[in-house]
Amino acid sequence: MVKPRARKASEARPDMKTETPQSHGHPVTVAAVVGSFALAVGLVVRASGVMRGAEEGLLHRYRDGGFPIAEGASQPWWGLVVILLLVYGLAILLLEIPGTSRRVMLAVTLLVLVAAASPVVALWGVFWSPLVAFVSGAWSAFCATLWAKHHTMPCETAEAPGDGKVISMEEQKGKVRKKG
Repeated sequence: MVKPRARKASEARPDMKTETPQSHGHPVTVAAVVGSFALAVGLVVRASGVMRGAEEGLLHRYRDGGFPIAEGASQPWWGLVVILLLVYGLAILLLEIPGTSRRVMLAVTLLVLVAAASPVVALWGVFWSPLVAFVSGAWSAFCATLWAKHHTMPCETAEAPGDGKVISMEEQKGKVRKKG
């Protein structure tokens, strides 16, 4: 009986990276740094008032469109929570997904969903401008994707099969199935 040879890691999945010279190994740490910088960008944009004119234009557009938003409406308190969840969640999610095209597609999808949430909450008479969240989320996505492009992430490495990970066909054929 000839025992089948074990495959090398490079033969296991040719599309996966096997050499990890720049592997960080801790995507949560990277996500914390990326998310913190993206949050800082959002807070600076909010505090500086760079988006104030665009937000007022969006508010007038909603009112002209018939949304029941009262005069003197301001940003809700949970807008900061949305930004926090978006920047940290998007960073960790993108670092745990293999492939740049998948990362970009997921980031664009989430940012479109965030932008689409604004008219939905405006139906309840609450004005929430997604502009700062969009800028922060886009920065978080850009930085996480750039980091993952230049560093091998744990989700992109192929693991060589070892003892107990692969069941040979001979072992499988030798086992008799119990009917029960």
